[in-house]
Amino acid sequence: MATIEQTESRSNFWSISVRHVVYAALGAALYGGLSYLSNFIQLPSAGNVSLRPAIVIPLLFAVLYGPWVGLFAGGIGNILGDWLGGGFYWNWDVGNALIGFIAGVAIFYTLGRYNTTRKIVIAEVFSAIGIIVGLAFASYTEIWLSKISFTTATLGYLTPAALSDLVNGLILLPILLVAYNAAVRRTGRG
Repeated sequence: MATIEQTESRSNFWSISVRHVVYAALGAALYGGLSYLSNFIQLPSAGNVSLRPAIVIPLLFAVLYGPWVGLFAGGIGNILGDWLGGGFYWNWDVGNALIGFIAGVAIFYTLGRYNTTRKIVIAEVFSAIGIIVGLAFASYTEIWLSKISFTTATLGYLTPAALSDLVNGLILLPILLVAYNAAVRRTGRG
């Protein structure tokens, strides 16, 4: 049974404060810049899919600060990365926004504290679901936008993009969460 404090804290995850806006902007800037730097590392035989270690940025900001921060960091960050690279792909921007939003729902179950293996696993599960749902949206809208087949969308876009993001995100996220916890403990804020 949730205490009153936990219930109030959980309802705050749906609100947006100045702090959330600052973290969302920081996350978007970091994701956009780091995505731009790694976009040249294209995966072979995978359409226009690149290796993206930067995917961990919207995942991290989402699980630490909530779904709205994740949505903004993922969506606007991807727009920024595309813009710096000279393109704009709205469906991939929406897909990245979905990744951040869904990953951010983990905060509802962890209260933003990732000091146990169980809580880190919760963040990983929501992040994996976000990656799959977000990239499925982006990949399958290519059927309509690029006039490709379902098979091409699945094998040429979704599979390589999801595998790359899952490997990068799910390896780097727990490392960054452990480092974040250590920094919080050192500063006495946790």
